[in-house]
Amino acid sequence: MTPAPGPPRHQPRRSSLWWLSNGRYFLFMLRELSAVFVALYALSYLGGLYRLSQGKDSYEAYLAMLHHPAVLVFLGVSLAFCLLHTVTWIHLTPIVMVVRMGRKVIPAKLVLAGNYLVWILLSGVLWYLVVN
Repeated sequence: MTPAPGPPRHQPRRSSLWWLSNGRYFLFMLRELSAVFVALYALSYLGGLYRLSQGKDSYEAYLAMLHHPAVLVFLGVSLAFCLLHTVTWIHLTPIVMVVRMGRKVIPAKLVLAGNYLVWILLSGVLWYLVVN
């Protein structure tokens, strides 16, 4: 039994590139795309750990592969997307998380500055551990 036909439904036509018409939508789509590059970078890093477990020759072959120009471009693009993902996440934090001390609400700019400070400090610690 087929349902009775109702009145025609209005379905507005939208271009598949609708998100290019507004800067906020464009940034949102870039942020969503950045997650793909973060995941691909994580997989390549896990591949390096796997090659390390295979022995010295396997790991040196992995390191040599990292010097290929296409891989360097991928790593540069991944770094840019990781920075975009991190910065947009830090800017979202004061909006979605209101920090209170007693009855006072901590200003969003102070929360934002604290997040940037923690990011810089953790990056410095990781840099120190990797370089030394």
